[in-house]
Amino acid sequence: MPGVIRGEVDITTLLADDEQREQIAKVTAIMSLLEGHADVVMDEVGPAVIPSVDQIRKRFNERRKGAGSIDVILRRLLGLDAKMKQYRDGAVFVRAVVDQIGRDDFNTIWTSPQTLPLPSEISDPAAWVRRVHG
Repeated sequence: MPGVIRGEVDITTLLADDEQREQIAKVTAIMSLLEGHADVVMDEVGPAVIPSVDQIRKRFNERRKGAGSIDVILRRLLGLDAKMKQYRDGAVFVRAVVDQIGRDDFNTIWTSPQTLPLPSEISDPAAWVRRVHG
């Protein structure tokens, strides 16, 4: 059913028509890519470049988990759970593609709108590789 994510109602897509839901899915896929890519790049920088990178990563992870049950409820109500999922899904996508075809071929992703991942490809990185790299 449109508007339901993991058994939870997603107000944004519940109130949208089919075309709007499709556009929301495309924007969400691009945001997942950008947020996941930022996470991967930060993790690869390493302490030689940014001595506190491990501490930064630890704080990001703690903040994303939330503090307690009230925080969890607020995150759901405000849609922040979906935002955290974008970070995770995007990072998994980026790592999987880089592992499969390398950083140089991954960077094809930035060359045109047609090379950006489709919503279904965020959860299936190999599909993006097949579509873009044959």
